[in-house]
Amino acid sequence: MLLTASLPCLIVILNWLWPLTLPLALKIPLAALMLAASQYLFWCKLSSGSVFVPEFPRPLIILFNWAFGAILFLALFQIALDLGELAETLVRGHFVFIPDSYRITAALAAGVVAAIAVAGAIRVPPVRDVTVTIPGLPPAFEGYRLLQLSDLHISRLFSTRWTQAVVTRANAAGADLIVVTGDFIDGSVAMRRLILRR
Repeated sequence: MLLTASLPCLIVILNWLWPLTLPLALKIPLAALMLAASQYLFWCKLSSGSVFVPEFPRPLIILFNWAFGAILFLALFQIALDLGELAETLVRGHFVFIPDSYRITAALAAGVVAAIAVAGAIRVPPVRDVTVTIPGLPPAFEGYRLLQLSDLHISRLFSTRWTQAVVTRANAAGADLIVVTGDFIDGSVAMRRLILRR
């Protein structure tokens, strides 16, 4: 787990951060922060015993997820830059170097994409209407509306306020039946008792 999570970070440190024209006094702390962020799953395991249950304050979980995602996206963008550099070097017949401006643009793009992904993941999900036709359905169930809630993962990230907003939205949908499937909580019932009691 440690090595797998570190690989994208090492790509970013060695291929993105190190070639930047920044002072070493800035590169070393940045590299340390990236390494710390890349070990998010390890910190989760330390906090609760499971990589799936981060027991940190919600803002810190969001920040960790953003940083972890930004590192992954930046690793992908940097690989694309490296491949472009290699192709251009082969075409021109001499070494071509990636300018700092390209690297900074890749980092900004990675940060924005990660922020969009995290914002989408933590929002209260919208209600999506899907019409299902079932041959031979008894007439009593014609137009029957079923609302499915799946993979709520109630936790410190998806806390009381988020859960209440989901319940409010689900109740407002006016379904005939609400079913909850998938992972309901992350962690033990004892860990989530306060959220579920409200």
